[in-house]
Amino acid sequence: MKNITFLLFLMIFSSVNAQENLDYLNTKNNPIIYMGMNLGFTSGELGEFNASFDLNYQHKNNLFTFKYSTILDVENIRSLYFVPIPNLKLETKEYSLLYGKRYIKDKFSYHFSGGISYSSTNDKNLNETFNYIGFPLEIGVNWFKPKKKKFSVLFGLIPVGKPTGFGRSFGVKLYANIAKKSYVGLGLNFSLGWHKKY
Repeated sequence: MKNITFLLFLMIFSSVNAQENLDYLNTKNNPIIYMGMNLGFTSGELGEFNASFDLNYQHKNNLFTFKYSTILDVENIRSLYFVPIPNLKLETKEYSLLYGKRYIKDKFSYHFSGGISYSSTNDKNLNETFNYIGFPLEIGVNWFKPKKKKFSVLFGLIPVGKPTGFGRSFGVKLYANIAKKSYVGLGLNFSLGWHKKY
């Protein structure tokens, strides 16, 4: 959970910093690069809750992605002074490299990717860790701003700096991994960066 909190803070801080420091990019030559966070649910041999962070780079229609995922399988939830504390059955950490195709239509994009992953699943009941290779797949759709606008902070209330292509996106992602412990999942995706050439 500390890693997830740190990464959330890093995404918020870097969004403001990047907007201020990288406004000079030529509008016709800005890269298509963005980092995202996905929150969702999985089912299969690895079930329950999933959080992932990814870094994406697009060249023409080619999409390259590095992704880190955490999947938590909760056995039950106990309470400590009215604070819910999950009792984990399985905890999985996954690192993936994916290649795919991404297509942009004004303020909308869709993509499909596949690749290879390395996973480490800690079985809390057996007190044993399993390491294995997998083949991740994902299909996603995202919506973002169609043209340059000022970047806004504090939930979009305060515009900052000059109009820029740097911004947020929101979408839905269907993902799976074919491995020793396979799963399929569905989640909401949030990202920051340049989602098309502005």
